[in-house]
This record gives sequence, structure tokens and C-alpha cells, in this order.
Amino acid sequence: MAEPIESTDILRPCIGVVVSTWTHEEGADYAKALVDLFPKTAPLEKVELVISPRLLETEKDIRPIAQFFSDKNLDALIIIPGNFTLDHVMPLMAKEIGLPTILWGMTTQEAWGAFVGVQQTLYPFKELGMDYIFVVGDLGSDRIWHRVLQYSRGAAIKKRLMGLRVGLMGWRAEGMSDVSFDELALRETFGVQVVNVGLTRYTRTVDTILSSEVEKTWNELQSSFDTSIIKSDVVNYGVRSYLAMQKIASDENLQAATVECFHDHVGGPCLGCSLFNDQGIAASCESDVPGAIIMAVGQILTGQPTFHVDIIKANLSDNSSIWHHCGNMPTRLAADHGPLKLRPIPEHIGPGAFGPTIQATMRPGLITAANLVGRHGSMRVCAMEGEVVPYELEFPGSAAKVVFPFSLAETLEKLGEAGYGHHFALIQGHVGHELGEWCRLSEVQFMKI
Repeated sequence: MAEPIESTDILRPCIGVVVSTWTHEEGADYAKALVDLFPKTAPLEKVELVISPRLLETEKDIRPIAQFFSDKNLDALIIIPGNFTLDHVMPLMAKEIGLPTILWGMTTQEAWGAFVGVQQTLYPFKELGMDYIFVVGDLGSDRIWHRVLQYSRGAAIKKRLMGLRVGLMGWRAEGMSDVSFDELALRETFGVQVVNVGLTRYTRTVDTILSSEVEKTWNELQSSFDTSIIKSDVVNYGVRSYLAMQKIASDENLQAATVECFHDHVGGPCLGCSLFNDQGIAASCESDVPGAIIMAVGQILTGQPTFHVDIIKANLSDNSSIWHHCGNMPTRLAADHGPLKLRPIPEHIGPGAFGPTIQATMRPGLITAANLVGRHGSMRVCAMEGEVVPYELEFPGSAAKVVFPFSLAETLEKLGEAGYGHHFALIQGHVGHELGEWCRLSEVQFMKI
């Protein structure tokens, strides 16, 4: 079994911590000590903690604590009673901060009455429709921190996705209804802004790129690629397309992008999509705006590029499948350690097929295949956890061989009946739980296989 992604790669959320108390009850001294004790019991290599030095006891403490946190860029909040606490102050505190909240219940003698206090406040949290989870256990519990990290990473995705600008160069790819999107629903649900660039602007920008710019950029890139089976004019067009995409992304302040490549421009943006994803700009194929968003989510979560693919082949007897696209493999994900082969896209793919594609397979390791589709009221995400295994690519393009620990046939049937599309993002590591927490906090349907 491959190793999971390293903790240094996966998202390290920033969590504010508030200790609550009631000075009239036993355990008040322990609550005071908890301000210094709590961070010493936390996995600080995986989470950043900001501890309020002021304890929460009454309404008068809420505003000063909120002001302390105001410039700390928190993703979530932990409220942990150090002893008995009046229940109404905790939801008021969480409301003032306005972030998903972890309520931590300790049952030890030294935290006298803390569990009673936190149990009392669960009812108003639920009735008020506030975003929270409830964990029970001692400080330093691995089980609790595993849950807290999943939840707070989901909260961090939700927060950090807000304001994402996705550039759409074109419109819906022909014959692909599942890449259609509801622009206002995406803005309402995720805070994402679709920037409608248009295909004409893309093509005109390609035409404005000077040959000297192409030559300079290719001189910087060519050591990474093997061009023994491709003509220079094909390579130059791919570099020209990349520079056009780069210019538009810069002019429009884009953090994600997609081009209506299929079918009149298929092959042209492949190199640009590969390099964009290496650089942290989520770039999906075939004008798939939801695909670009789920790729951006994967990049936020793991700090690694994501790979936009279709399931092109499946061996249902061993639950393995080939995930493929024309040639957009991010170079950082490629299994090959030497220069990656560039080859021309086959002309039979479409009347406009022209450009360099990356001939490579994905490096082995654990992955999560994720899909986002839907419109207002039907937005939904699915996640399938599997493993990329070594594979020799037998046809043009970029691909990954993925093996799943469940019935692939039954899963594909289930996904089909739920109306998921044909595009997926392959995300490094098993991160289905984090995606589920993000969906729950975003009020989006979620299916984890």
C-alpha cells in the first residue's frame, strides 16, 4: 500500500481556541491553566492554534475575545469549557466569531462540571442552526484530533475558496451537458466568481503573442520535455497558447481557468493546463467550470496539483480503471523522472486538433477521485478513494491507472444513478472525509464511496 500524503503537504488549518469557565464553580483554576496547557497537547505540526488569553465567562468577555481574533485569519473555532460554564455564552461567542465551531467536552474530575456545561449548550447550537461538531474526550486524544482536523480542514476549504475567480475561455463544450453550470448558484454556494472571458478573446490573444516571447519561454521550459517525436511548429503553438492563457489569467486575476478546447481547439491548451496546475492555478479541460472548482479545492487541501480526467477504460474483474485526458498531466505528478515526452495530439480527435500533449502516467500513490456537478438546489460532490499503480500507457495522452478497494461496477452504477458527470479531479491522498465536511458546511450533497 502506498504511503499517504505527508502532513507537511496537507492543509494546516488555523483554529482559534477559547476556554470557558465560571468562577463560582470548582475547577476554575484548572480552566485558567488550560490556556497554557491546551496547545501543549495538540499536534502543532498539523494545526496552527491561536489561544485567547482571556477566558469566556459572561457576555462582557465576548467582544474583547472577538477583537483579539479579528486579525488572526482563523478557519474554525474551538470552545472548550475548563469547568462548568453557563450555556448561553458559548453560542453567543461562536455567533460573534462567525466560524464553524468545535465544542470539546472533557469528562475528567479536574474539569469539574465542564461536561455538564457543554451538554447544555448543544441544544441551542442545534436549534439555532449553527455549524458545529461535538467531541468528547481528554486533551491530546488522537481520535479527537483526527476528527477536529477533518472538520477544520473542511471549514478552511470553504473559507479559502471564497473569492476564487474562474476564467471561462469559451462556453460549454459540445456534447458535454455535465459541464454546464449555474453561475449564480456557484457564487451563492461557494463564493466563486465565474469570469466570462470568451473564446474570441482567447484566440485573439494567442495571435498577439510574439514569436520572440514563444522562443524565450520555450528556452526556459524545453529541458523538461522530450521533443523527439514532435515538430517544432506544434510545440510553438502550445507555448503560444500557454502564454495567451497566462496573460488572460494575469489581466483578470484568475486563480482557476478552463478553455473550450473541444473540439475546435483541442490540443492547443494542453501544455498550458499542465503548467497552470503545476503553478497552483486550477486548470480543467473542455470548459468544465465545476471541474476547475473541485480541482482548486484539491489544491487548497493538499498543496499539490490535481489531474483532470475521464474514466476511459475499466477492468471490472479487478476494480482497476484507466483515467485519461488528451495530454494535460501536471509535470509535478508525472511518474517519469526524466524529460516528459511531448507528442502531437492525434488529428482524428477533432477538426481543430493541433498542439503538443504530454505523454505520461501519474506517479503511484493514494488518491481521491472527486466530481462536482449540479445547479441551484442540486449541487453535489462525490469522492472515491483509491490508489494509483504503475502503468505503461499504450495510447496517446496523459493517464493514471487507479485500483479501488470496492466493486467498481456497482460504484459506477451508483454514481450514474445519482447523475454525476464524466469528469473527475484526481487529488493526492485519501481526503474524502475532508471533502465531506466542506460539502456539509457548504450545504452541498455529498456521496463518499
